[in-house]
Amino acid sequence: MPSEFFNRINDADLGAIIAYLKSLPPVNNEVPKTKPGPLGRVITLLDETLVPAGMIDHEAVRPQDIAPAVSVGYGGYLAIVCIVCHGDNYTGGSVSSEGSDAPLAPNLTPKGALSNWSSEEFVGVICTGKTPAGKVLDSEMMPWQRFRALTDDELGAIWLYLSSLAPLDTNE
Repeated sequence: MPSEFFNRINDADLGAIIAYLKSLPPVNNEVPKTKPGPLGRVITLLDETLVPAGMIDHEAVRPQDIAPAVSVGYGGYLAIVCIVCHGDNYTGGSVSSEGSDAPLAPNLTPKGALSNWSSEEFVGVICTGKTPAGKVLDSEMMPWQRFRALTDDELGAIWLYLSSLAPLDTNE
């Protein structure tokens, strides 16, 4: 759960998520208590990235509410989750949480993998998991089945945002 990225949700959307979760019926599920041993506590003290809450910028300014629209601004807000794999500047490369044998995340800037795609092709890839060249996306690495639930307007906004980025080389 990349909680260090989800602290970038604006207050209105966070409120909607909380309201939805509160509307769900309770589940009778007893979760066992966990307690790290001495070695676990020492390792956690030495590397705060082992606990995602330690990676959250608690001083960060909360994002402003943004009206849903097919716009670069709204697309940037929605695309923030893409940085989990594609990096802070969307230039792709290795996904640190997946290990050295994981495939490289593609560059999403106009200089990368999407450079020859149209908006319609981008939406098609997200909805079908198949690129214009016929490559089938690995659903373990790119959860396109989840993203295909986005509306056409939301996907259009993400496309506008990605298209507006500076064309950078991979890992630039």
